[in-house]
Amino acid sequence: MKMKNKVLTVLTVLPLITTAIVLRFMPDKIPAHYDAAGNIDRWGSKYESFVLPGIIVIMTLFWLCFIKYFENKQKKSTNDKEVKESENNAKMLYYVADSMAIMFGVMQYFILYSAFVASKGEFTASAVDFSVVTNVCMGIMFIVLGNILPKAKKNSIVGVRTVWSMHNDRTWATSNRMGGVLLMLSGVLTILESLIIGGILSTFVMLGILVLDTILSMVYSYKMYQKYR
Repeated sequence: MKMKNKVLTVLTVLPLITTAIVLRFMPDKIPAHYDAAGNIDRWGSKYESFVLPGIIVIMTLFWLCFIKYFENKQKKSTNDKEVKESENNAKMLYYVADSMAIMFGVMQYFILYSAFVASKGEFTASAVDFSVVTNVCMGIMFIVLGNILPKAKKNSIVGVRTVWSMHNDRTWATSNRMGGVLLMLSGVLTILESLIIGGILSTFVMLGILVLDTILSMVYSYKMYQKYR
């Protein structure tokens, strides 16, 4: 797990370091907020740019707490099945933490780019469509997580976790296999609709896709419960 810790550390710290370097070349006041149309509606201190990197650090610490839980559970358990499940779930959480760190890191780089361009007086609006950037990043993350979801063993933190899917190992496996397929499909649809529609509307469409994904996953897990209980 040492290599995974190093990779996660780099992904977490890189946006912080990049922000610190870029801010040295920016004026004290930079765009701090944009309206729904992407126009700059507030200027603020350049040091506000550290907010998102700070959030990335907090999220990583949050996931590391859960990873540590499963690692400790693995060490203390004398049951082979439980040991393998704990090891597997710790590994899955590393993928989740890495994906989120990458996604928010990419968002931060685009935010810095837009702020840098605007601070030079070249634009009065965002140089990029943040809705598209955010949604495409989310879509990619959905595809990655959907691919690893079926590999997760039964747990109370990640996966399709309903009262029906948690009933036994069979209902868990089948529910999360379908949940992974639906999540990957949601990711593809999110990327496509974001590139076609763009703007804040694409975000609402993405949320609609996620709601539908959730409903279908729950219905399927109930059917698997009815079948394998």
